[in-house]
Amino acid sequence: MALRRRGFVSVGAVIACCALSGCTAGPASTSAPSPTPAATTPTESQIERQMRLDYEAAEAAYRANRAEQARLYQAGGTTRATSVMRATSTDSYLRITLEALRRTQKAGWHATGMTEVVGAVAHSGWKENEVGLTSCEDSSVVRFVDRSGKDVTPSTNRRYVQALKVVKHSGHWKVSEAITAKVSSFEEQPCQV
Repeated sequence: MALRRRGFVSVGAVIACCALSGCTAGPASTSAPSPTPAATTPTESQIERQMRLDYEAAEAAYRANRAEQARLYQAGGTTRATSVMRATSTDSYLRITLEALRRTQKAGWHATGMTEVVGAVAHSGWKENEVGLTSCEDSSVVRFVDRSGKDVTPSTNRRYVQALKVVKHSGHWKVSEAITAKVSSFEEQPCQV
């Protein structure tokens, strides 16, 4: 009986030693599940990934177009679409933007300041090769100055919510259409101010 007891103690000592040092007594069992955290983040599906990438690319095109518009307004307008404008916009959005830039040049005005995209750009619809974005734009800091240096900035409210349609043409996302609404504030708007 004493030998059995020593054998039991010896096995217990080996198990304790192995537990502390990380050794295993035999081959690892493949049926035991590995420990997982109680709450795991679900993996992104293929369609969710595509939607995310499309929204990111569409928003990048929109922001690049806004930056190019600001540059051109500050330069005094233009009569022709630049390569950046053609790469980031199309259809009615390009035509309307270009017309406003032509009027600015014809009047001899230039802008100071830049329109600010306020808050987050909201995602408002997705289908293959077309996404919807909603943006809040604050142009209240933009000033227009004529050739003599006189401030000719319109006195109207210049805060807008833009519902944008962005389409994919030949692998490139371009702002295609905008429905613009003037707002007095961005509270309760989709830009999450």
